[in-house]
Amino acid sequence: MPSNSGIKDSGQTWLIYTLLVLGSVVFCWPLVWMAFTSVKTDNELFARKLHFFPEQPIAAEKSPFVDKNPFPDIEGKDQEEVLGWLETAIKPQMAALAPDLDPAEASVQMARGAFQRLNDILPATSWLLPEAERKSAVLNALDKPMLEQLVTQVRRALVVGTLTARSYDVQEDILVPVDKVAQSWKLDGTASGSLVNTPQGAELHYDFTQGDQVRMSGRFTTSFNVDRLYRIQLAVKADKGWHRLRLYVEKNGKRYESVRDIPMTDANWTALCWQEPGPDELTNKIRTWVQLKEVPETGAYESDPKALKIEVELEKSSDVGPWYDKVRRNYQMVFDNMPFWRYAATSVFLVALNLIGTLFSCSVVAYSFARLNWPGRNMSYGLMLATMMVPAQVTMIPFFLIIRYLNWYNTLYPLWVCSFFGNAFYVFLLHQFFKGIPKDLEDAAKIDGCGPVRSYWYIMLPLVRPSLATVAVFTFMGIWNDFMGPLIYLNDQRLYPLSLGLYALQVQADGGMAMLMAGSLLMILPVVLIFFFAQRYFIQGITMTGMKG
Repeated sequence: MPSNSGIKDSGQTWLIYTLLVLGSVVFCWPLVWMAFTSVKTDNELFARKLHFFPEQPIAAEKSPFVDKNPFPDIEGKDQEEVLGWLETAIKPQMAALAPDLDPAEASVQMARGAFQRLNDILPATSWLLPEAERKSAVLNALDKPMLEQLVTQVRRALVVGTLTARSYDVQEDILVPVDKVAQSWKLDGTASGSLVNTPQGAELHYDFTQGDQVRMSGRFTTSFNVDRLYRIQLAVKADKGWHRLRLYVEKNGKRYESVRDIPMTDANWTALCWQEPGPDELTNKIRTWVQLKEVPETGAYESDPKALKIEVELEKSSDVGPWYDKVRRNYQMVFDNMPFWRYAATSVFLVALNLIGTLFSCSVVAYSFARLNWPGRNMSYGLMLATMMVPAQVTMIPFFLIIRYLNWYNTLYPLWVCSFFGNAFYVFLLHQFFKGIPKDLEDAAKIDGCGPVRSYWYIMLPLVRPSLATVAVFTFMGIWNDFMGPLIYLNDQRLYPLSLGLYALQVQADGGMAMLMAGSLLMILPVVLIFFFAQRYFIQGITMTGMKG
């Protein structure tokens, strides 16, 4: 039988591992929350209740269709009973309100919306009345304007609006006016579809049960030569159907296609833009357009110098397509709304120079304080430690005046040159580690003919690698996350590092909180990975600092 001490040790081990797992979950919770938030839509973030997991995207087979979850969080007194009343009252009216919707599905969702609305507008005393009077008050408040508004919230349809073409000479032609959308496009494809005129344009009704593509095509004449075409713009109200929109253009005997599809992820009006590669690609503009690329195949394409043939193709999404598009959506918006890779390259450049400067300067200074004897060493070491007590806010303005005097303002020099002059905290950290190295090793190196420089390079540096790794991790995190320095010394957006670029994204872009979460997650991932792979050296550098022998 196991001894009591063995059982006790086993219990302590399980307790320690349990606490470690719980601690890991607690500290990883913000990262997991940010990851899930980065794939949500703004409607999910600003719903009545905040949900941890993102809402499941569902691809629609037919349009128009009933939104499966337009009112996700409703609550109130006698909910099930009142919903039954409302559904019974709404269902007979669906034929007049929305004849193209399934009455059963639509009445269920509209009843939920009506219940939410009535809870907001009816007096609290109405919900305390006897059942018959409460039912009468609820149904009397369910008027026609409310039902019409609820229909617009549960009915989803893809609406196509105005098509325009703009030239580099600021000429703009309305190729398809809003009142002639259905007459201007020809429909074909493997799936059935139709265009139905509305005051806002034309609804594209599709049925993907028998096919996977609906294509609108048309030939349009412009007032300018199409070789000066700058941008094609199509007004679209998405239907939250999660299918993908693609554009093809023929002009001057060539055919072009969009480099990526646009998923129909929400139910808002937007202006979809496409253009060929041009001067805008070299700027920091918010990329509100999708690039067009030339199709290499040859054919009998439109060659009239003032004519365009345009095809707008709606392709059915696959089973996993909605999730793929939802996960990619906010990250794609980050890349579209800011020059992410330019900012990331600037951050990497600053990190590399600061790592080189900090590791070299701090290790040399720490080695001289710890292993070399020279006049005034202790006093100099004390003065250096005293600088750690001076707040950065005190030296901020004098340092800025120095930078301006050197004509370094709006350059990257202030963000990396100072690293070659050492850091008091890192010098102190390395100093303690250097002092813990046995002196016998240094004496043996001297006997073999090594001077101070060779002893530093070949003997000391290999022995302090854990401490150097700690300094490298701290430096990386400090420079990668530095916001105040770039904010003070940089004015040109082309020089922004990623930390300041995300701030500019929040100020300038209109992508919402979910997009900002996606950009923030992309920024912190390198920090997490660096710490994960360097944690062994990092822990050694912290625990072994100052050890003797």
